[in-house]
Amino acid sequence: MQGIRLKRACLFLWWAACLWRGAPAEASTSVIFPESWEIGQAFAVALSSHSVFESPSVTWMNRVVSLDVEPGREGYVSYGLLGSYVRDVKPGDYPLEFQFVQDGERFLVQCTVQLKAKKYPEEHLKVDGKMVTPPKKQLARIQKEAKLTAAARRTMTQKRLWTTPPARPVSGVFTSSYGFRRVYNGVPKGYHAGTDFRAPVGTSVKAPFAGKVVLTGNHYYAGGSIFIDSGNGVVSLFFHMSEIAVKEGDTIAKGQVVGKSGATGRVTGPHLHYGLSLAGQYVDAAPLFETSITALLKTMKSAVVRE
Repeated sequence: MQGIRLKRACLFLWWAACLWRGAPAEASTSVIFPESWEIGQAFAVALSSHSVFESPSVTWMNRVVSLDVEPGREGYVSYGLLGSYVRDVKPGDYPLEFQFVQDGERFLVQCTVQLKAKKYPEEHLKVDGKMVTPPKKQLARIQKEAKLTAAARRTMTQKRLWTTPPARPVSGVFTSSYGFRRVYNGVPKGYHAGTDFRAPVGTSVKAPFAGKVVLTGNHYYAGGSIFIDSGNGVVSLFFHMSEIAVKEGDTIAKGQVVGKSGATGRVTGPHLHYGLSLAGQYVDAAPLFETSITALLKTMKSAVVRE
C-alpha cells in the first residue's frame, strides 16, 4: 500500500534496537513493547520520537487504540496500557501493530508479543441461590445489562486522562484477587475479572483515574455500578455500591469520591469490586497501584523504527 512502510517486528526490531544505542539522538523514532508477558497482567507500550508525529495508534486483540501525542523528555511520546483477559485468551504469539504519520508519510510497525500462562487460584463461595441460577423473569434484564456493560467497557476515546500510579479507590486490603476461578455454591462460574477490596457499607469510593462517567446503574449481578472512561481504552468499573454520587456524562477528577461501597448484587458480604478494562480486556489492576507507566516501560524492549 502506497505510503506505508512495513517493518518486520521481532527480528528486525531486535537488530534495530542494537543500532539505536549508537544512533544520532536528534533523528530517531522508536517503539516500546514487551517481548513476552503473562496473561491477565497489564503492560505498557509507547511510541517516541525526537521529531513530531501524528495520528498514532496501536492495534491489539483486534482493537484499534488511538493515542495522544504529548511532549516527552526527548521530543514527543504516546503512551498506552494494554493487556489480556484470563477468561478469553490462551497462551501463544499475538500481533501488536503501531501506526503513525511522520513527515507526511504513514508508517506501519508490526510486532509480536508472546503471552504466557499464569496460574490463578480457585475460590469457592456461597451466595444466594438466585445469583447462581437466576429466575426466568430476570433473564431479559440480565441480557440487557450485559449488552450495556460490554459497550461501556469497550469505550474508546483518544485523549489520555489517566495517570499512574492510580489512586486506591478505598484503603482496605485486597480480599479477592483478579483471575480466581469462581465456584458459586459448587457451580463453576468463570473467572474473577477484578480486584475486591475490604470496605464496610458506606465507605467512600474514589476514582483511581480522571475520566468521564459512561454508565451507572443497579445491575442484577454487579449491584450498584459505575463505569468511568479515562481515554485510550482505559475504563474503570466499580461494583456492589450502596450509593452512586455521579451520573453519566460527569467529568471526574483523580481521587474524587464517586459513591459509597455496599453489598448489592452477587456478594458474600460488603466489599468494593474494582475492575479495569484495557481496550476491552479485563486485567489485573492490583500491580498498577504500586508502579507507573515509566517504570513499566523500563521493563519493555525499545527498538528504532525510523532513523
